[in-house]
Amino acid sequence: MADDQQTNAAPPPAEHRRFGYWVGHFVVVGSMIGAGILTTSGTLLRDTGNPLALLALWALGGALGLCGALAVAELATALPRSGGDYVFVRAAFGRGAGFVSGWATFALGFAAPTAVVAHLALKYLTAPYAADLAEFLPPWIAAHVIPLGATLLIITVGVIHTLGHRHSSGLQALATAVTAAVLLAVALGGVLFGRGDWNYLSAGAWPGAQQWPLLAGGLVYVSYSYAGWNGAGYLAGEIRDPARTLPRCLVGGTLSVTALYLLVNLAFVYALDPEEMTARSKDEVQPVAELAVRALFGSTAASVVAVALGLCLVATVSAFVLTGPRVAFAMARDGAFPAFAGRLHATRLTPVPATLTLALAAAALVWAGSFLELLDYASVGLAALTGLTVASVFPLRRRTDLPHPYRMPLYPVPPLAFLVLTALTIGSALVDEGRRVPGLLSLATLLVGVPLSRLIPNGTGLAEPSAGSPK
Repeated sequence: MADDQQTNAAPPPAEHRRFGYWVGHFVVVGSMIGAGILTTSGTLLRDTGNPLALLALWALGGALGLCGALAVAELATALPRSGGDYVFVRAAFGRGAGFVSGWATFALGFAAPTAVVAHLALKYLTAPYAADLAEFLPPWIAAHVIPLGATLLIITVGVIHTLGHRHSSGLQALATAVTAAVLLAVALGGVLFGRGDWNYLSAGAWPGAQQWPLLAGGLVYVSYSYAGWNGAGYLAGEIRDPARTLPRCLVGGTLSVTALYLLVNLAFVYALDPEEMTARSKDEVQPVAELAVRALFGSTAASVVAVALGLCLVATVSAFVLTGPRVAFAMARDGAFPAFAGRLHATRLTPVPATLTLALAAAALVWAGSFLELLDYASVGLAALTGLTVASVFPLRRRTDLPHPYRMPLYPVPPLAFLVLTALTIGSALVDEGRRVPGLLSLATLLVGVPLSRLIPNGTGLAEPSAGSPK
């Protein structure tokens, strides 16, 4: 218990709380909107040919995300420290479990997803100009324009986030606003003015026996698409009035994205003939947003929207590079990560070393595999990590030494529902032969933290740095 009591450290000083409600809201929205909404629905329509089941699966994913957001709202208000999952798991299950969570969250929750999203962003941005780039660029650069561009994007965003809270707030707000505007334009414009057919919905029906395993596997990708509902929790030590603000950020952001996702998928269903989708290859259906816009408005509009969607993904890269370093920062302050990551800039109060470390790790992963390989690698382990975080609410709710300014409604239904569905998604991914190897590698990355946790010395607690502490 002595180790756990260290988590009840003095709250961070007021000058460290420089983010308001909208930054937290935009971080949640920006963290959630990413590669999944632009790719997952195409695969599900191809595999099932069932538009109604597709919409139901996205609604279920939103409910799952809301359950997780409610749990994290309770955790983050009881422990309003920067660091997110690492802080909560360490307080709930001890230092070793916290290290495993923090290590894997840094790798699977931030570095790998940042690489996935940056890769997809460059794929959309360069798609309309692929032929021209191949003609005018040197052969090696033309062949690697996507990973080169993704690397540049990640490093640039990382540098911006080291400049100060105002720069981070501005970039995140602008990028998220652009993302929401583009997706709303695609969804509402497609439904109201596009050349679609509502009769495509008639292909939907109660799933047959052969479709249930496919839908269960699809829930892995849908859940990954909703990952990020806990984004504001990583900034808990830097958000003003956390007891009031954090629940609003987490729940409000999650509900906003759920509504947007359902509207976007309705436009996809309106645009795409499910019979035609079942006849396409996996590679052909992956850019589902581009396919839908082409069907609704024609090829010229599809090229324009492809570039816009690539720009949208900058918001997700920004959110990951903003929140992810807080995990390394909290671990370093606790002696569980190299000490340099626990330093703040003397005047900007930003975790510069931790931010650049995450950016470099994500840039390296861009070169490690294809988009789908990176996606499969990140999704299974991330599901296990979020399950561990949500489970933390059970022991921490009983802690009388912690404040409890917010308690989720309908407890214990939300965390139990989240854990059951998470277990089902992990099991379905491991049963699927095509995703078993990257899924097992993902879980192995998580387990690497177990022996590593035994090598780290006992830390000094999770206290935030005071105004006069060394930077």
